Amino acid sequence: MESKYAGCRKEIPFQGRNGVFRQSAVLDGSFFGWDAFSLRYGLVDACGVIPEETEKQHVHDYDQVILFISSEPDDMLHLGAELEVDLGAEGVRFRIAVPKAVIIPKGVPHFSPVVHRLERPFYYVSISFSGELKAAPGDENAEPETGPWNKFLTQYPAWVRELTFAANDPYHYGSERSQPSGGVSVHIGPECGLPLNFAWSVVRLPHNLGPWREDGLHHPHAHEDFEEALIFLSLDQDDLTQLHGTADFCVGDDGDDQEHCLLTKATVMAMPKGVPHLPLTYTKVDRPSVFITLSIHENQTVYR
Repeated sequence: MESKYAGCRKEIPFQGRNGVFRQSAVLDGSFFGWDAFSLRYGLVDACGVIPEETEKQHVHDYDQVILFISSEPDDMLHLGAELEVDLGAEGVRFRIAVPKAVIIPKGVPHFSPVVHRLERPFYYVSISFSGELKAAPGDENAEPETGPWNKFLTQYPAWVRELTFAANDPYHYGSERSQPSGGVSVHIGPECGLPLNFAWSVVRLPHNLGPWREDGLHHPHAHEDFEEALIFLSLDQDDLTQLHGTADFCVGDDGDDQEHCLLTKATVMAMPKGVPHLPLTYTKVDRPSVFITLSIHENQTVYR
């Protein structure tokens, strides 16, 4: 896309085998072009430590949310793995065996997650509220898997949350017209205690996404007070780069300013503040894929 919006389109630079990751990518401020957040993403297919900046106890000076999500679009309620996360100065140990989100407020000591049992691969998503991924050491004498086990609803219950999946709502942008995407989605918003807006949606069918105009067409919108990443991911466990379909993503305002980006590979459309975007049209879906929206803001403001 040779235009003023060319920098908004960013193919995801996956790397091959890295520890427990079959494929993974780190998208930080240098990738997005802003400091609002970073993303670590990958397909976990082995037991062991899921790498952060260090395997020792550490703290971040920013908030963090980690998600463990099923790799099977027909079975999103089962993770197919069991892992452990140690949180807090006491090293409280949480066992996780279903899709969940772990919220780690800044300054909270923790260890990197450890996978103990694996029946099938799963997706790991780590959202950091910083453009730079870094860690400071915690207790030098702390060891993982030595602290107390978490008790039901007693220690840090708000920090570990089950993910609630629902069928995608075809009327998300209004009741007049709709085209369902055929999949399920999960959303994490400010109810988690952080100004996060994250949605993971499985795409199965060609469809349109975007607000309708009175003339029956979609129109773009813009956000003046926050950046947004719209992320297109593959569910092909052998090659996370290929979408096995085509998505037509529009950037720019209506008229001559609007440009079409045809996406066939795993891509991020990074929308800076004030840049109009949408509609989005999936014109071809040969295999299920994932569409993510990610932003950090206290109050959403949409300008049309």
